[in-house]
Amino acid sequence: MFIRIKFAFVILGAALTIPGGTALAQQTQPNNNAAPSRQRDPQMRRMMRRRNMRGGRARGFRELNLTDQQRQQMRSIAQTQLQSTQAQRQELRQLMQKRRAGTLAPQDETRARELRQQLMQSRQGGRTQMLTVLTPEQKTQLEQTIKTRRENRGKLRPGKQRVI
Repeated sequence: MFIRIKFAFVILGAALTIPGGTALAQQTQPNNNAAPSRQRDPQMRRMMRRRNMRGGRARGFRELNLTDQQRQQMRSIAQTQLQSTQAQRQELRQLMQKRRAGTLAPQDETRARELRQQLMQSRQGGRTQMLTVLTPEQKTQLEQTIKTRRENRGKLRPGKQRVI
């Protein structure tokens, strides 16, 4: 399940560019002038920094040699998906702030689970839409790339074992 979610993020983020996202992720000092919704906790900044060092979200699609039309379609799908889930993501963000503050109620926890489930289904739908943009050869190449990365995952980080 984790692999599917991670793969969905890679696909959905392939065409999505957030202006200033990498600059925000690389800041070492908090910016007091920034809007509160754009500030990220240190763990999120580290995660984003690692993602950018690995080649960003679009790394998997660079190998597919997408046409300009395919890139545009991918961007459109990603943008639509991003806009359609904006309210859900904002609500989940607020619930996570409650959790960090220690004021999360049981009904809030249930709502957070529901939101995560909805977002996961939305990402899967976006992934399915993006796969329809690819040619059969590109789909085969993508499947092969995913398979290779799964096989190499343990070799690249032998000290880190996944719990199934």
